[in-house]
Amino acid sequence: MRRFSTSCVTMLWLGVVLACGPAPRADAGSVESPVPGVLSTPRRLLPYVALEDGRVLAAGGHDGSRTLGSCEVFDPDTGRWRSTGALRTARRNHAAVRLLDGRVLVVGGSNGVTVGALASAELYAPDTGVWTPAAPMAEARNDPAAVVLPDGRVLVAGGTDVDLRPVRSAELFDPVAGTWSAVEAPGFVRGGAGTAVVLRTGKVLFVSGLQSELYDPATGHWEKAGAVGGAAGTHRLGHTVTLLPDGRVLVVGGTTTQAARTAEVYVPERNAWELVEAPAVPREHHAALVTAEGAVLVVGGEHSSRGTLASAERFDPVPGTWTQAPTLHEPRGEAGALWLRRGTVLVVGGVNELGTLATSEEYVPAPAVAQATPGE
Repeated sequence: MRRFSTSCVTMLWLGVVLACGPAPRADAGSVESPVPGVLSTPRRLLPYVALEDGRVLAAGGHDGSRTLGSCEVFDPDTGRWRSTGALRTARRNHAAVRLLDGRVLVVGGSNGVTVGALASAELYAPDTGVWTPAAPMAEARNDPAAVVLPDGRVLVAGGTDVDLRPVRSAELFDPVAGTWSAVEAPGFVRGGAGTAVVLRTGKVLFVSGLQSELYDPATGHWEKAGAVGGAAGTHRLGHTVTLLPDGRVLVVGGTTTQAARTAEVYVPERNAWELVEAPAVPREHHAALVTAEGAVLVVGGEHSSRGTLASAERFDPVPGTWTQAPTLHEPRGEAGALWLRRGTVLVVGGVNELGTLATSEEYVPAPAVAQATPGE
């Protein structure tokens, strides 16, 4: 009963705060949700993408019983989701990135017809709401890792094949030519949404499995990133990888007991991992975002014994400490979390003990609290 009540509060709050905004543009879609903050269908197992104009795209995913081809866009001015063009191929566990020209590239995933993987790729034009086919990848990939390089190309690595076997290969997409090219294979299995970040040097850090790796676009070669297992000495899956303003990379949580209860940072200058203070709540399948002050906000997720979480924490990289943040209105794991331009966080979809969620909420982080020094 508590979760039902908080969901209702979320919808009413969004209605009061957001419903008075201007009408959505015609290019946002054709059918608008009648209830603020509520998707047209429950969604999980999908990446959410922030568009250049501040809207948020939800493409495909899973509603708890079937793989989805439908797509919708959140308009912060109205607080409502609005349908947009459907994917050409229904998919879940896919990768999605916003290209430098504003389009969105979606690759791989699974269509749910059988346990398998897709090689197909699609491009979304935000101004028209239309998906067009892109050249397919050389290999089918379910749950690959994808990142946009500084020169605009897209690096896709790892994932699993049609038989759920790890794919140890990588390829590059050129948005200008619309073509894929093979690159040197990583030394270890890669994959997972949000597990790769571009460092200040232009190299790409991939953090998943037991051994992290660096890909250098200038040379096309891979190298090990720190020791096997990192500073925590553990395999990572269901974790978050966040680039800090000082150039280090924060990794939090994961599916193993050791991963869930630890956090560590990668220091590029020394090619080494360091343990940092552990979060108060072990978690996996959570979301993480960098705040305007340079801290990292970690929200939701799952706990092996507590179930789905509504709790949130804030990591301050300077002292290396965690503090409690306001909780979500309802527990959710595997949710999308993206900053809106007004400084709030859109937390959307996911799953909890009630099933796959259609609700979203606009989360208001607590501002940083100044620490008083002794004697003040």
